[in-house]
Amino acid sequence: MNMLKELFNVVWQNNFTLGNNIKFLLAIYFLIFLILFLENAVLIAVFLPGDSLLVILGILIAKGTLNFVITIGILTIAAGLGSWMSYLQGKFLKNSKILKRWLSFLPNKSYQKAIYIINRHGLPTAFFIGRFIVFVRTVLPIIAGVSGLNSVRFQLFNWISSFVWVFVLVFLGFLLERLEVPFVL
Repeated sequence: MNMLKELFNVVWQNNFTLGNNIKFLLAIYFLIFLILFLENAVLIAVFLPGDSLLVILGILIAKGTLNFVITIGILTIAAGLGSWMSYLQGKFLKNSKILKRWLSFLPNKSYQKAIYIINRHGLPTAFFIGRFIVFVRTVLPIIAGVSGLNSVRFQLFNWISSFVWVFVLVFLGFLLERLEVPFVL
């Protein structure tokens, strides 16, 4: 609870220098790992703020609060592992009632959009496009698992698209801060 109060104070006071508070930094890295992992792994967690979180983290990197390489590495691993978990859910649950129930939590439009992207562009391109679309990034790995996509091919597209998604949005946040765009932390 004290960590949350401290985080709130850091943001409220606009003081992003954490000094040598290693516990606080580890808590931040653990929290962002957990959020990105869950958003990519569990259908009912699609409401988590993945895109905006990545941009905010880029701002914090520009302010010197977080380390660029460590942050990119942790977030890429979180997104990749989360998508892999979704792929495994699709692969092992296939057309079970559990999977159908999970998919029912999503708006039908999101599921249809994911299928459309796959049919129009193919699965490899769909991974890169889908990473930047809320809901779709969670549904695509499940569809890949259900469709029986080769695990090696899935891993290749999963990890590359995870890195690209994380890098682009974190770098965007970094640029927003460096260019001193108004309305940024």
